[in-house]
Amino acid sequence: MMHFRLFAILLLLVAGSTTVVSGQTQQEPALDMEFTDIPLSEAISRIEKNTRYTFFYDAKQTDLSQHVSLKAKRMPISAALKEMLAPTGLNFTITERQIALIPARKSPARQRTITGVVNDSSETPLAGVAVTLVGDNTRGAVTEANGSFTLTVPDADITLSFTYLGYVSKKVAVPATQNNVKVFLTEDAVKMEDVVVVGYGTQKKVNLTGAIATVDEKQLQNRSAPSVAHMLQGSVPGLTVSTSSGRPGNPASLNIRGITSINGGSPLVLVDGAEGDLMKINPNDVASISVVKDASAAAIYGARAAFGVVLVTTKSGDSSGKTRISYSGRWGWNEPTTSTDYETRGYYSVYLNDLFWRSYAGNNYTRYTEQDMMELWARRNDRTEHPDRPWVITDSNGKYRYLGNFDWYDYMFKRSRPETEHNISLTGGNDKINYYVSGRYLYREGLFNHGAEDIYNGYSFRTKIAAEVTPWMHYSNNISMEVTDYKYGGYWEQDGSEKLNSNGILFNVAHNISPTFVPVNPDGTTFVYSNGIQFANSPIASGRGGVFADGRNKNSRKNNYYIITNRVTFDLTRNKDLKLNADYTYRRRDNLGAYRSYPTANTWNATQTAVVDFTNGSIYDFYQEDRYYYNGHVVNAYLDYGHSWGKHNFSAVAGGNFEDFRSSKLSVRQKGSLSEKLSFINMAQGEIERCVESNTAYRTLGYFARANYDYAGKYLFEVSARYDGSSRFAANDRWGFFPSFSLGWRVSEEAFFDGIRDQFNNLKLRFSYGQLGNQNVGYYDYIRKISIGSQNYLFGGDKPTTATISAPVASDLSWERSIHKNLGVDMSFLNNRLAFSADFYIRDTKDMLTAGIALPATYGADSPKMNSADLRTKGYELSLNWRDEFQLLRRPFSYSVTLTFNDYVSNITKFDNPDRSFAKKYYEGMRWGEIWGYRINGLFASDEEARNYPVDQTTVNEIINASAGAEKGLRAGDLKFRDLDGNNVISIGKNTVDDPGDREIIGNSQPRYHYGATLALQWAGIDFSIFFQGIGRQDWYPAANALAFWGPYARPYATYLPKNFHTQIWSEENPNSYFPRPRGYTALQGTNRELTAVNDRYLQNIGYCRLKNLTVGYTLPRQWTRKALIESLRIYFTGENLFTWSGIRSDYIDPEMAATNGNLRLYPWQRTYMFGVDVTF
Repeated sequence: MMHFRLFAILLLLVAGSTTVVSGQTQQEPALDMEFTDIPLSEAISRIEKNTRYTFFYDAKQTDLSQHVSLKAKRMPISAALKEMLAPTGLNFTITERQIALIPARKSPARQRTITGVVNDSSETPLAGVAVTLVGDNTRGAVTEANGSFTLTVPDADITLSFTYLGYVSKKVAVPATQNNVKVFLTEDAVKMEDVVVVGYGTQKKVNLTGAIATVDEKQLQNRSAPSVAHMLQGSVPGLTVSTSSGRPGNPASLNIRGITSINGGSPLVLVDGAEGDLMKINPNDVASISVVKDASAAAIYGARAAFGVVLVTTKSGDSSGKTRISYSGRWGWNEPTTSTDYETRGYYSVYLNDLFWRSYAGNNYTRYTEQDMMELWARRNDRTEHPDRPWVITDSNGKYRYLGNFDWYDYMFKRSRPETEHNISLTGGNDKINYYVSGRYLYREGLFNHGAEDIYNGYSFRTKIAAEVTPWMHYSNNISMEVTDYKYGGYWEQDGSEKLNSNGILFNVAHNISPTFVPVNPDGTTFVYSNGIQFANSPIASGRGGVFADGRNKNSRKNNYYIITNRVTFDLTRNKDLKLNADYTYRRRDNLGAYRSYPTANTWNATQTAVVDFTNGSIYDFYQEDRYYYNGHVVNAYLDYGHSWGKHNFSAVAGGNFEDFRSSKLSVRQKGSLSEKLSFINMAQGEIERCVESNTAYRTLGYFARANYDYAGKYLFEVSARYDGSSRFAANDRWGFFPSFSLGWRVSEEAFFDGIRDQFNNLKLRFSYGQLGNQNVGYYDYIRKISIGSQNYLFGGDKPTTATISAPVASDLSWERSIHKNLGVDMSFLNNRLAFSADFYIRDTKDMLTAGIALPATYGADSPKMNSADLRTKGYELSLNWRDEFQLLRRPFSYSVTLTFNDYVSNITKFDNPDRSFAKKYYEGMRWGEIWGYRINGLFASDEEARNYPVDQTTVNEIINASAGAEKGLRAGDLKFRDLDGNNVISIGKNTVDDPGDREIIGNSQPRYHYGATLALQWAGIDFSIFFQGIGRQDWYPAANALAFWGPYARPYATYLPKNFHTQIWSEENPNSYFPRPRGYTALQGTNRELTAVNDRYLQNIGYCRLKNLTVGYTLPRQWTRKALIESLRIYFTGENLFTWSGIRSDYIDPEMAATNGNLRLYPWQRTYMFGVDVTF
């Protein structure tokens, strides 16, 4: 809470420094513009473009072709409009930022006055709604700030029309006996007039010709996902969000439209025009997100945008003249998305350990006697230690024997973990200057328990200021800072995702710990050696388990990340058609990883003859620091031009972009620190075990241009080009030219559409084509590099230094090219309540960088990298949205339904593998993600059937044939492999596509049929939303050593066994079981063992449907909150990842965890429950 108070004080200080601005008397905005004898439509367009005002008028009653003139120099806008409209006979009203044009009218003989209020579906007043009389549009009004309006109308039955940008227009009948109305408007499902952020500018949604999807702040509101990236999962068709671990702060990876390249690739993320990170943005700061999916829209970013662009726009200040303070707080907890109900009964754990070990080695794994087993059986239902049945006893030799039912998962890990978040923001300004300031504090406790502290603290700060320096010069400054501090105890590597050690603590604690053991002995010593099992000298969890009881080990990861952008805009012409924009961005990231390790104190040795400090190759006295430094400089300068001539509208952007990035890494590990409290390298005095440094740098320079033209908003055309150079390629191949174009036709604007436009409101067809370059290759792949190392042997008392040269380099190494084609259609129906959009695309990735021509073995080097492979991805995206409203108990009940669906497939269209050998990873014609495996004809029903099976399964029975005693060889319950090629031998043939032996394609690891569904309801201050997200199908074969699935089939001494796992394995009493005959190590490693030989019996469909988010809230009535000077007050509950339905044959594996394809010893994915409050003053 101390950190939060500091942030609150800082923000209030900032507010205090800016209230002078907001407290000024707000003056009417001035207009500086000159034009002569131009159509009224063009004049309106110019004023809208150069001010923040929007015009409303009835097209049937307003002649936009009549010509007008204006000569305004710092003239109040009302005076300017009066001068401009004088010859037209039009009147006008100005409310907030809305200008309503009203034709001159004649006064009727008898009149009456109608008053009313216009609200949105949440009963919030709408200011600026245009109210007109149907049949006589000379009568009109605009609602005030409180949503009220007054209008004089004929004393008769009438109908009023209500129009507001972003909302569905409504007509309301008002009888002659009624003089007061209350109207509710529903948000427009299409929002065609919304402004969408595109590369180096904005466009109206109605004029887009590229494939761009948008997400607004309402869609992210109240989500309790750990980052903006996670919040986008399932929200945008074609955007895939995945993560490799549930660890706090673990990054998410983004993918737009499927497989991008053999070498990988991710979208470019820009935050307010500067490259950023979706993991490093406060979700409360986000105003909108545009996901750019095709080349025509992304081409203007060139080399960085080969795989799409995500444009994030953060909130800005306003010119209302008021300061608005908002606070949002959340409190809740996290828990794993999977079951944690593991086997804790010592008897069954020992039984399974012995059973699986005995099938391999011929003897028991543990040293428990028959008497011990009887003691364990007597204790099997003791959840806690019973006084008459102690869990630790002393045997006749004076040594401890362990007979417990200890819950090691509960000891090492927290099943639920608290989380809290506080956000505060200040917004305000006037017509000259506006500001937005925000701060966030996030506290989250992690998985690890007991002596292993696991706490994540995150701090965010952002300030945005925009000012009109002169009438022709505008300046803005945007500063963001993200600081994270993650502290955890225990072993320094958690799950391997940090690459500090190939196996983290989650790998080790998954085996060699039995529920029979307890962590602390009766004499207070720490339990380390599992002397009750076969390996008497083997420490539990490879010795890393003891660090949970010894709280001295401290580790931390601190990240500082900040971006500073300064931008200046100059109006180069009086009518502001031409602007010059220039900006400079500085990015800086500093990461510090500090790891302090100690031997585990106060432990018995393996023979229980002495108390010692336990140490081994992983647990010993050392301190390590990993420092990472990164900075970048980005400069943009471009001209922006826009002009209209009658029905002709033209705009263009042209400029240049320069980027320079440098990074440095340093890792030092030294033994023998002098202090337990002070962790610094200079406090370590022992041997320096590790000292590694690396430095990288690259630059890009690009020139870009884009032109847009439309005729009457009906025929749309866009062309863009980028000429890029990158230091990642040799001088002669450094530059690439990447053009694109797109076309659009608003069919619904044609005259032949008039008869159906009332029901079929909008139809637009789009097509785009473009090329992009991919520079996501190594920094220095075009250079042969020399690596310095040392031999392992001694020569003259020292290890000799060696120098190794890398593989040869192709002389023409150059850009990968990505060629996109996109065909799209946008439709809306029923007064824009129903909207549908579809996109179909093909992306060809050409000249992918991969191993080229094989060199002779005598050359002694790997094949050179060459641009020698191609890939094609084809897919489609669909979205459907319905939004409507009706009256329930005289209150507006609004609801919306949104459905998204997308799918893609990728194929290798070129690869240097003429034999189509599986020895190489790819071959021409291959569908990405193919899983080749064996077919299984069930389990052998008897030993006799197994002995007499005419097919030789030696190739896939390595462990079975190496087992000791009676378990050697095939027996009842073992897998029966199908002989597909009919030669009575299970084999891999020539290991080629044409001769794969007894294997065939049994599945595909790529996700298919991504979908999302959202239902939102709102009534009487109550809001409800539910969001489902999932994948229709994705095949997964559990990897070797994936203990969460295979359990003791991988390692007989597996720790966390599913509850009642003994009922799921084959036995004579359970011949129809899913798992085969119990045999240890058959799923440990290689591809020649019964379960590591990929087969269709254990192929899993990890497609899933997840209740991604559920939110229920209540906004207190304004008449209550205003008494406390509160503008709005809302309380709510929100939950993330609440339920998951999946085809995995396990309750202990999350489908997204399975998709990582590793050994599954990962930080678990999280389910979140949060209660929150939003307050605005």
